[in-house]
Amino acid sequence: MKKQWKRLAALSSAVVMAAGTLLYFPTDTLQNISWGITASAEETGTGTESGTQTWNEDNLTWTLTADGTMTISGEGAMKNYFNDSPACNNKNIKKVVIEDGITSIGASAFLGYRSLTSITIPSSVTSIGDVALSDCTSLTNITIPESVTSIGDATFQDCSGLTSIEIPSNVESIGELAFSNCTVLTSITIPKSVASIGKNAFDGCTDLKEVLLENGSTLTSESLGVDASIIKTYWNEGDLTWTLTADGTLTISGKGAMKNYDANNSPVAQKTDSVKKVVIQEGVTSIGDYAFFDCSNLTDITIPESVTSIEECAFQNCSSLTDITIPGSVTSIGEGAFQGCSSLTSIEIPSSVTSIGDDAFYGTPWLTNKRQENNSLVIVNGILIDGRTCSGEVTIPDSVTSIGYRAFQNCTGLTSITIPKSVTSIGDSAFYNCTGLTSINIPEGVTSIGKHAFFECAELTSIKIPSSVTSIGDCAFSACNKLPEITVPCDSTLTKKAFGDASEKVKYRHSLVKTDAKDATYTEAGNVEYWTCENCKKHFLSDETDAEAAKEVELSATVKPVPVQVATATTQIKCVYGQDMDEINLQDYVKNADAVGGVSVKVTTGSTMLDGMQLDGSKLSGKPAKAYTDGKDVTFTFTAKNGNTADLTLHFLVAKADPTVKVTVDGDSHTEGDLVSELKLILSGNNTKGLAEIISEIKALTAGENTLTWKFTPEDSENYNVVTGTVVVNAQTATKATTATSRTTSATKATTVTSGTTATTKATATTNETTATTEETTTTNETSATTEETTTTNETTATTEETTTINETTVTTEETTTNGTTATTEETTTTSETSATTGETTTNETTATIEETTTNETTSATKATTATSETTATTKATTATSGTTFATQTTTTTKESTTASETTMTTSASSTESTAATSATTITTAATTSVTNIADEDLCSWAINDYQKKAGIVPANAEITARSEETCEITLTDENGNVLDIYTVDPKTGTGTDSSNAEVNLPQTGNNSMTNWLLCVGAAMFMAFGFGAVKASGIFKRKEDE
Repeated sequence: MKKQWKRLAALSSAVVMAAGTLLYFPTDTLQNISWGITASAEETGTGTESGTQTWNEDNLTWTLTADGTMTISGEGAMKNYFNDSPACNNKNIKKVVIEDGITSIGASAFLGYRSLTSITIPSSVTSIGDVALSDCTSLTNITIPESVTSIGDATFQDCSGLTSIEIPSNVESIGELAFSNCTVLTSITIPKSVASIGKNAFDGCTDLKEVLLENGSTLTSESLGVDASIIKTYWNEGDLTWTLTADGTLTISGKGAMKNYDANNSPVAQKTDSVKKVVIQEGVTSIGDYAFFDCSNLTDITIPESVTSIEECAFQNCSSLTDITIPGSVTSIGEGAFQGCSSLTSIEIPSSVTSIGDDAFYGTPWLTNKRQENNSLVIVNGILIDGRTCSGEVTIPDSVTSIGYRAFQNCTGLTSITIPKSVTSIGDSAFYNCTGLTSINIPEGVTSIGKHAFFECAELTSIKIPSSVTSIGDCAFSACNKLPEITVPCDSTLTKKAFGDASEKVKYRHSLVKTDAKDATYTEAGNVEYWTCENCKKHFLSDETDAEAAKEVELSATVKPVPVQVATATTQIKCVYGQDMDEINLQDYVKNADAVGGVSVKVTTGSTMLDGMQLDGSKLSGKPAKAYTDGKDVTFTFTAKNGNTADLTLHFLVAKADPTVKVTVDGDSHTEGDLVSELKLILSGNNTKGLAEIISEIKALTAGENTLTWKFTPEDSENYNVVTGTVVVNAQTATKATTATSRTTSATKATTVTSGTTATTKATATTNETTATTEETTTTNETSATTEETTTTNETTATTEETTTINETTVTTEETTTNGTTATTEETTTTSETSATTGETTTNETTATIEETTTNETTSATKATTATSETTATTKATTATSGTTFATQTTTTTKESTTASETTMTTSASSTESTAATSATTITTAATTSVTNIADEDLCSWAINDYQKKAGIVPANAEITARSEETCEITLTDENGNVLDIYTVDPKTGTGTDSSNAEVNLPQTGNNSMTNWLLCVGAAMFMAFGFGAVKASGIFKRKEDE
């Protein structure tokens, strides 16, 4: 019984020691140890190495990737769930993508996805189930496709981030509590297709400001459970939406032109009394016919800059409208646009308006006031829109460009009208029934006369139509009973048919100018007396103006046949590409200019002018735009007034131009010996692209000034010459250094015999002028106690690069082994070097000591083979002229009989490198020093583990991307290189913050990997001691052995 208690106590002690050992292990070391345990994917999901999880749900597949994206694929309807959907309540899912082919979203499908910010629903989905997206608190908006016909109970309940939602036009029903507790929901649009909506659908929607019901919807404020004041009616009119609120504000939004309506079918035709204010939003380009006809309570209208036209009767009979501002984008106002607006006293019409329709402002106080301001003439932007109250003789001011529709209609007191040359059009019925008007002069420049323009002007006796008129409206001169003739110029394009029932009164007439008879001269033809029409340019021997009666004649020209005499030999002209040439007056080449009365000059047909040259009259000038080194001929034709001609050929020699370029050498620091081919040339001031190169035969710079010849080759070699020049480069004198190596001695041979075991040390040294290598091998066989220990010291490299003189190097190895209760091995290596030439000595000493103590209590028959340790020290000296390398390599192998445990220790490498260019300095190989900062790999490993604990995502990579003495930045990225987080920590303590300024405290288990492994060795020895104690207690003995 006592033995059993002893064994139980020993076993308990072992368990306690094992637990203590696990607590003693460094956290990062435990995390990196493979325990043979495989973590399963979350719940039923199947995990992969990339962090992707997959669920097979009947006919659908749910896939969650490491970046928080849930993708659902397959065909058919989704299952209904009850808090058991794949990844239910997962707070790391940020995006849901439902692929085409899925026909419904099941109940509770995405319940509790609180990090969800985006969901894509395909057009194949027709229904969204109960509680499907409930408690998705990060979801701010959602687009429901037109294919959806029903939305279930509490579908969007507690979506506290949802701000607005538009129900598609095919939805027929919305369930109870569908949007309850959507506390920041401000607006929802419901089409008239929704016939039923459940109770408390908007319960708890404290920020809901508007519910938009499509015109024709049967829903009421009672069925919706909302205040009537937030309900608005809307119409979908093509690309535009009309929305009428309870307070009478009508808003029109969208892009494009408004439809044209008649008096009874505009969207507000049945609610004209409800419209009090109209707001047309930016994007609408026109106001359609009868859009706001008869809105008698309309008092305010806002028109945006995007509107360009106001169509017919748009605001007709808006009797409460008092003022209106038309934006500068509007160019036309239609007929009767504001007719009958009996309260309209103020209208701001911009200068952009160029067309105003008939009676646009008829019946407004504004028009009445305008008549009184300007002698009965109302003029807007050059358009005379009203003069109906005029009488007597009226002169229209020069500012008028058009006479508007019915401008003087029924103005019976008007007897004479003067129309300025600025007028280009006379509108329809402009002078309709002006019975007192007896004559009218239509100026040249008028291009159109509208229909009924002079209808029933019964006292009109004469009128002339200028040749500029190209169109006349129907019945323009009908019922002008006293008008005997309508005079039309002979070259008019108007036909008699254009005048309608007044066509018989039309007379086409010439406008004749007389030319007296004269004798012929050397330069001008003689002629008889004749008349020429100013319009058609025909000649007549009488002054008959009637185009039908006048007889055209061909006049014979009689002139003296004087030939044109020019220089006969080809003349050579020299010029340079791109440079102004001296102006040439080609008249100077005509010998008898006075006799022929001057000549005209042109380039002969078939010849071409020089590129870049211009002929202005007879003067030739310009810059040649192309070089012609072989010359180019240009032929000019001289024509005298008598028709005689002569040709002159000029031969142009256009030389290539010299490019302007300055060449310099980059930088001021050049040293003798620098290769000329490696100098960088800099071009400046060059007027053309090209390549500069050194063409001097000098290969390398010498000390002092170096004059180098360069050549510039232009890319445009057809028009530019190759040019050369020189550039001076200053080079400094180089400093030389010499390195010598005197002697290296290494020779050791030793044999040690301990307790019948022989250890032999053999050292071999090879020395030459460049490299010295020593290799030493020691083998020791011995019998030891119960512990087997393998010590591995990995490669330690110290490198020094310098310019120096090395006098002497001595390597000494001393090894002592004593067999007994205590076994100790001590090895000391000392290397010293002295610099001779400078009187300065530097000595570094490296000592490595390994001490072992073994208690020999039992004899073991177990053999084990140890590891191999290797130490390499390398010194490399480099100067401008020579180099020396020294290397020592030592290999030690130890075999011993031992038991029980195995521990591995690794010492990391260190490296030192320095360079001296001109002075001699001696630096010996330094020993590996202790590291005060935590190792980079430990920091990165800890950061990965820390982020995995916090975010539930394993980063693919951790890298130190920035470092200073006090801080370092650790960047964590996923498999695609996307940055997940950035830790900023102290490299000595591991404390700091992440990118959200949250505190980071990475595990503190030592300042480098070596420390961690030493702790592991200690822990392993501690465990071995515990198991030894258990075995000594006899608890593992068989019952029969007891």
